[in-house]
Amino acid sequence: MSARAGVVAKAGLAEVRARIAAELAPIAVRELPVAEAVGATLAVALTAGTPLPRVDSAAMDGYAVAGPGPWWQLHQQVRYAGRNCSVVLAPGEAVRIATGAATPLGTTATLRDEHVVRTTVSGKQVVMRAPEAPLRDDTRRQGEHWDSGTVLARAGARISAAVASAALSAEAETVTVRGPLRADVVMTGDEIRAVGPLAPGETRDSLGPVLPEFLRCCDIESTGLWHLADSEDLLRSWLGLKSHADLVVMVGATGRGAADHLRPLLADLGARVIVDRVALRPGGSTLVAQLPDGRVLLGLPGNPLAAVAALLAIGPAVADALTLRTPGPTMWGRLSDAGMMAGEATRIVPVQQHPGGVWRSTGPAHTPHLAGLIGCQALAVLPPGTGRGSLVELLPLPY
Repeated sequence: MSARAGVVAKAGLAEVRARIAAELAPIAVRELPVAEAVGATLAVALTAGTPLPRVDSAAMDGYAVAGPGPWWQLHQQVRYAGRNCSVVLAPGEAVRIATGAATPLGTTATLRDEHVVRTTVSGKQVVMRAPEAPLRDDTRRQGEHWDSGTVLARAGARISAAVASAALSAEAETVTVRGPLRADVVMTGDEIRAVGPLAPGETRDSLGPVLPEFLRCCDIESTGLWHLADSEDLLRSWLGLKSHADLVVMVGATGRGAADHLRPLLADLGARVIVDRVALRPGGSTLVAQLPDGRVLLGLPGNPLAAVAALLAIGPAVADALTLRTPGPTMWGRLSDAGMMAGEATRIVPVQQHPGGVWRSTGPAHTPHLAGLIGCQALAVLPPGTGRGSLVELLPLPY
């Protein structure tokens, strides 16, 4: 299929996201240790392998007791969590127990320390419920939180730190996932210099070193950073290298200028262009394509702010499509100073949250650098016609 087939030209943001969801095929499923799967998407529901708790256990430090009390026989051993203890309780007996310890056979209740009175009668220690203590049992029963086979998270859920922790609590050593996505990052441009003094006409690479922070907002991990000069042959050779990454994130070369070679190269390679330009300011030259080897290319504008705006607006849709993720909720905020926006393009502006929860823009942001993001918590998406006080989509920024 040619590079022009299936193109959405100057499409709105909603249309672009829908096109990505419909056109990108998901990556392969794999099995990962839970600790390595944060940021991936569940391909199979996470189910509990064991009940939690696995056995009856003490919810508080106190005493495991048998019968209604008072308890005239206090065992000398202490029941600790994670340790064996041979105590078996008969009616009228009690044993000291630590939080999390399995209750002994014969236990009818666990009493926390503050609900207990210890005294001595005829030289023997006696445990009694305190006169004003409530009649409650601080035993955490087997399966109280979930039973074996309980679905903790459904297929399509993002593996957050909470999901990973629940998986470990449920005795899941591995999970079946798509992702986390891996991306080779390429910065293009003869004028971009990463290290060393700048020559006349050169500019510092102020985006490449920090781009992984913005990629992580989209659950995309960077495999490495490459700098390429403006050369079609160089781009062709680099794209021909073997890679285990799922994505190529390319900054620059996406325009139609004399030094921009990406679009002609994609046509020559037979890549399938899915999105070709977006009605977005900044970020209009963004493109999404599928390379012949199956990798997805996310082409971002060369200016740092435009690249970040386009990445945060479109990157999550790419991640959702490639991992079959159920899209998460959109973050919204009310913008107090939007003013009517002229033109047909959606604008993306840096915003700050002020006391009371109201959001305000920080004024015009310049695209050659990211200084306009200092002190900002999000980018606001302003469709045409957005007015003062409008509820707008917010794209959270890393901090």
